Amino acid sequence: MARKGTGRENIKNVMAETDQPSWRKLYPNEPVLIPALKVGAWSGASGFLVGGVGGIIRSPTPGLFAIASSLQWATLGTTYYATRGVILRAWQVDSSSPPQDRVYPSTLAGGMTGGTIGGLIRGRTNIIPGMIVFSLLGFAGQHIYNTLDARQSSHTSLHQPRSNTNPSSSDVSPTAPHASNANQPFWKRALDSKWSPMKILSDEEYEKMLKQKLLRVEAEIAILDEDIAKVQTQMEAEKRLKK
Repeated sequence: MARKGTGRENIKNVMAETDQPSWRKLYPNEPVLIPALKVGAWSGASGFLVGGVGGIIRSPTPGLFAIASSLQWATLGTTYYATRGVILRAWQVDSSSPPQDRVYPSTLAGGMTGGTIGGLIRGRTNIIPGMIVFSLLGFAGQHIYNTLDARQSSHTSLHQPRSNTNPSSSDVSPTAPHASNANQPFWKRALDSKWSPMKILSDEEYEKMLKQKLLRVEAEIAILDEDIAKVQTQMEAEKRLKK
């Protein structure tokens, strides 16, 4: 038989569990720093592209202009997403919370980020304007995300197949072409949206697209063969007339 712990050890274990913050109990496996660094990397890459274009237009040294823009965007993206994650944990907003609960943390994180980074990079006179502008951006961005996410969820639920034998069953085959993608990342859902100019293709869709292209190529080859045959016939006819 396994030996049970002593009374003192049990008391220590209970105290260790009760001493943990509430957000750690709710989010035991959700980091903040790593997602924030990923967002910062994407923001930095976007800032480099935008800064490169702006540097070509406005600066005699577009390379330095692009690097400076990339650093600023990366700092803003990392700080914003980390601040937002900390606020969401502090307010105990998780994946089961309504989307509206994320608007205020996003707005607050935008204001804190804009004021802090604006003051550090551009001086104290930009603290208040930075807070106002980035608060509005955080507010509007979260509202836009909630709208697109709700629209995509409703679109997915409308196209979700139902079982013929048991209509009330919620089991859906994982290989169904229109299976629920609520657990997919936002960028995948955004690309699958009807408003996106790009789309993620499945293996079956990609194979179908290749077959269609192959049929077009074969049709063009057949037309070329006919044109070549006509030209050869004309050349032979001309040679006969010359003889």
